[in-house]
Amino acid sequence: MSASTISGARRGKTSPPQTTVAERGGAPGVLLWRGRPQDPVWERPALLAILAANALLYGWNLGINGWANSFYSAAVQAGTMDAKAFFFGSSDWGNSITVDKPPLSLWVMGLSVRIFGFNPVAMLLPQVVMGVGTTLLVYVILRRYVSAAGALFGAAVFFTTPIVTLMSRYNNPDPLMLLLMVAALWFVLRSIETGHGRFFIAAGALLGLAFMTKQMQGVLNVPAIGLAFILFSPQGWAKRLGTAAAGLGALVVTGGLWMTIVDLVPAGQRPYVGGSASNSVLELTLAYNGVERIVGSKAIPEAMQVPIQFRPVDSDAGILRLLNANYNQEASWLLFPAILAAIALLITLGKGRKASGARALILVSGFWLLTAFLLLSFMGNQIHTYYTAALAPPLALVLGITLDILITNRKSWLIRAGGAVIALAALLSSTLILSGTSEWPAWLPGVLTGAGILALSSLAIRPPNPTFEAAAAGVLAAVLLCGPVVTSVHNVATGFSGSNPLSGVLSKNPSGISHLLASLRNNELVWGHDIAFGRAPDPEVVEALAGTKGCTWSAASYASQTAARLQLASGRPVMPLGGFAGSDPSPTLDDFKAKVAAGDICYFVEQEAFLAVQATESASTSVSAWVQANYNAEKLGGTTVYRLTTD
Repeated sequence: MSASTISGARRGKTSPPQTTVAERGGAPGVLLWRGRPQDPVWERPALLAILAANALLYGWNLGINGWANSFYSAAVQAGTMDAKAFFFGSSDWGNSITVDKPPLSLWVMGLSVRIFGFNPVAMLLPQVVMGVGTTLLVYVILRRYVSAAGALFGAAVFFTTPIVTLMSRYNNPDPLMLLLMVAALWFVLRSIETGHGRFFIAAGALLGLAFMTKQMQGVLNVPAIGLAFILFSPQGWAKRLGTAAAGLGALVVTGGLWMTIVDLVPAGQRPYVGGSASNSVLELTLAYNGVERIVGSKAIPEAMQVPIQFRPVDSDAGILRLLNANYNQEASWLLFPAILAAIALLITLGKGRKASGARALILVSGFWLLTAFLLLSFMGNQIHTYYTAALAPPLALVLGITLDILITNRKSWLIRAGGAVIALAALLSSTLILSGTSEWPAWLPGVLTGAGILALSSLAIRPPNPTFEAAAAGVLAAVLLCGPVVTSVHNVATGFSGSNPLSGVLSKNPSGISHLLASLRNNELVWGHDIAFGRAPDPEVVEALAGTKGCTWSAASYASQTAARLQLASGRPVMPLGGFAGSDPSPTLDDFKAKVAAGDICYFVEQEAFLAVQATESASTSVSAWVQANYNAEKLGGTTVYRLTTD
């Protein structure tokens, strides 16, 4: 489909779907290295170079992050020790409580460590593979409808997005979620091209798995995908609606089967569902990972408020939120120009005759991008910076489509003017972001802006020859990708850990989240450090826990990051009291007493700073008070512990 373009489809020129290897002819090895005969000779080498650079970027020095997010690493560890912990996604293989997400991503990492051994590189390797796989899928989807340059540019935009680079080297669920969401789009487009409903049903199943990866965020593109299928499927209306219902059913089955099983298992026979107030996956889905994430209505105790210098306003929600110092280095380098392009694409969607698949791609890409952008811009304060990864696939697709239109219609002064506006917005965004950082050279924004304006000026009026035009376009593309690339390289060269990894360097805004995280990392706010990163285990405590015998849990402690680090270091299960933030009612005081009486818990590890910010009525507080009243404290290193067994 080397000649197949969105703009060509606008004029009513449809192109056949890609053919099979047998239909194209030629040995598979030749096709791999040289591409199809009708493709430009430079396309396949360029694609292979992009994928090689992608794999190198994501895989280089992979062990630098250590256990990354210990909260999930401990759950992966637990799954290698116990089948029940593997199925439920338990934090520990005593199966006291689960993590606050479904376990599909943990299963993938768990299978990897079973093959290669339990170590950070083996755990993170699937994340790298999924990241590179998503880059390839972005290219494949675009290449069905746009030129080689547009498809390759879209792939480059995706893999150099800093938050994608960071997440593809981290053990959060996002890489699997993005892969499944993009794969679902491929199947939807195939269904629209061929008229076969089975492709749409497969897409529904994949989106159900994306839901099982990260719940509500995993189905963020469902409205766009559903609308595109309803509008552009060649099936008759009755069959079309039936296929849509079947696809929705597949989503419900694959997304809801695990959670249904969990909620049907009696509470006493499974771990507590972490993150829920009622020990229910349904409640976890609709509240903690649903409404509460969007509206951010949950009150934060005064003791747990971050220092006033890091919260100058109650909320930064608004149309420019993603351009502020908290989020802009993650995925906003090309975001606002992509928003302009998406709006333009959607406005012109109905004009002229277009191939249904091409129109569907425009609709899904633009609608998906706008949906994610508006949700992230206006959701409540439960937002995390890495949620911006959801922007990367539609952003890359929109920009790939836009570049193809600009190339194909470059003789039109109106198209060139529109492209100039979009490129100028990109230059402005990059300049603002780079100028707001404190560690890049002060000359960098000015040099990039100057080079970008020169290149853009050369393209605004049609250049005298194709070579000059290609050179100017190459310079402009390099300038626009420079910010994301250097930030992604920084993400590879720097070790990240904890529950909220953040791309890039420190911002110049002293109240930005980068400064808050730096403060927490330096242990300047001890309870905050313990929640976000977990307290570093004292060697004496690790030795004591590693030597425990006869008890299900070597110790109980809080919060989950600290308990996870103790478990990873000692190789023995540690009960995280109260789940991630210590606020889940698990275990209750009576449950804890019963487990101690049965000899199931060897030690209680005190974390005084964390306990100081807990509500007086919380399970963690009541358990601590009971232990302090009935057992003798002792010091192991700098940590207070209580021996709960006589052995």
